[in-house]
Amino acid sequence: DVPTDGFMARYQIQSRFGQFEASGPGMLSVRINEIHALAALDQIEDSEQFKEAASGAAKETAGNLRQLVQHPKETLEGVPQGVRRFFDRTSRSVKTGVQKLNDIRQDRVPGVETGSASHLPGAGDAPQSGPRPSLGEAVIGSGGAVAVNILGFDKQRRLLARELGVDPYTTNRVLADRLDQVTWGAFAGGLSIKVATSLIPGGTLIATSSTVTDWVWDTSPGDLRVQIEARLLSAGASPDAVDRFLRHQWYTLSMQAVFANAIAVLENVEGRAGAVEFAVGVNSFGQARFVVQTLEMLQHYHAETEPLARLTEQGTLTGQTRSGRTVVVAPVDHLSWNAVLSSFAAQLSARGGPPPVIHVSGGMTDRASDELAALGWDIIKNSRLAPIGYPPR
Repeated sequence: DVPTDGFMARYQIQSRFGQFEASGPGMLSVRINEIHALAALDQIEDSEQFKEAASGAAKETAGNLRQLVQHPKETLEGVPQGVRRFFDRTSRSVKTGVQKLNDIRQDRVPGVETGSASHLPGAGDAPQSGPRPSLGEAVIGSGGAVAVNILGFDKQRRLLARELGVDPYTTNRVLADRLDQVTWGAFAGGLSIKVATSLIPGGTLIATSSTVTDWVWDTSPGDLRVQIEARLLSAGASPDAVDRFLRHQWYTLSMQAVFANAIAVLENVEGRAGAVEFAVGVNSFGQARFVVQTLEMLQHYHAETEPLARLTEQGTLTGQTRSGRTVVVAPVDHLSWNAVLSSFAAQLSARGGPPPVIHVSGGMTDRASDELAALGWDIIKNSRLAPIGYPPR
């Protein structure tokens, strides 16, 4: 039995790696695939070749990191085009990191500014990534990330995530820690990720190449943030809104990339800047995921069904066609007739104009279907526009 809140199904998944939760379209398959990936990482670590490569190598790499911390200028100069490339790739990350630290120092949740999006479904969802870090932990974590990325660790970690078919910025803390652990062992021991993943027996993994875009796998975090920033600014978003979005507590880098890609696809559609402002108003990971999946569905409607003229915020992000028809998309598992939906439908119908159309990624109760049909809405259940996980197709 899987309970719902009228929008999202809430799954509890038991595995030998622990208990996991999944809520919302696509997240069940994402979590199950992550369990397959954890099993594959076990296979890598249990192999004699991996153990031999990792044995004792961590000390040498730790020494390299100490060298970087103690003599940063000399170390960077030793990297081909080190200084220029380093600062080109990390200037956006440094700015975002400083802003996050200032938020934490002032006891604010990074990037979060309560708005109308705080009433969206998914308010109870949180990433499975542990508690919010202290200021000291955040400083240490940021410094460590910068150091290992200079040495190429992050690139190898993203390659491992790609080979496993998982999101390198997963909110699954168990998987994130294991990705760190196995990458570090291979990285420090001089074992290539291709060789490491060749140690996985056939049949352990399932094919999931459609769930993560090449953009997220192939691009360094610093470059990815720079490109996300450029796409949002080109849509007319204010620098302040972009800063808040990039340092937002509840949006992973993968989610931000999907959002920015959808904004770019919706070129010449009015209201894109307003969508960025709306996005920073979420108060949970579940709501952030809802906003990203909503924009993704609108992107697919625009590209595959009918061009949109504008984006509007009416309790959620909606689209409007050139003929004036409102397009509502609902990235939910199972929609039921509840007070929130009743109020939303009544307000939208009272505006007049052509009857709205609603695309629901999952199913719908008979009551919800009958009530919306009585208002004249066109209803598309199990829509082909439905999102499939993070980052999506």
